[in-house]
Amino acid sequence: MALKPRERNLLVGTIILVLAGLTYLLAAPLWRRWQSLDSQLLAQKKELEGMKAHVSRAPQWQQEYNKLRETLGQGEQVFSQTSDVLRKIEEVGASAGILISSRRPMLPVDKGVYRELPVQCSFEATTEALVKFLYGLQTSSGFVNVEQLQIYPRPDNPNLLRCDIQIRALAGKGEVNGS
Repeated sequence: MALKPRERNLLVGTIILVLAGLTYLLAAPLWRRWQSLDSQLLAQKKELEGMKAHVSRAPQWQQEYNKLRETLGQGEQVFSQTSDVLRKIEEVGASAGILISSRRPMLPVDKGVYRELPVQCSFEATTEALVKFLYGLQTSSGFVNVEQLQIYPRPDNPNLLRCDIQIRALAGKGEVNGS
């Protein structure tokens, strides 16, 4: 049986269309998957470059950390026990012109690498003296944080303020060998 040229052309065209359709049905999902993987690869390459840049800055950060570590203790009060904190509060209070009426050391809190040494104090001061005291705590002390401050005006003298303050100082747990 011989095919006429027209039938042969139709057969070849049909075979080509079927092969093209099958190729499309098989290749299209693969193409979409490839593009998805390509975009993921580009995103991960960018992330890797960012991480490499981050890691490359590690020596610079280590130098800055070492400098900061060396200068950290210079000029700062280093507290080892609650009595050191009380002494520093007395010094700052005397320089600010306030007289502390009561002081109560609280239990130290162990935070793993360091300890917190909390102290509760009560005193009376003028607004100016209170500001000087708080500024003195902030600037001349070691690691001191004012956790709680309650201020009440005195009923008989509105120029004097009655203050209750809770202060937490940080203390190291001992000598740490350099890394």
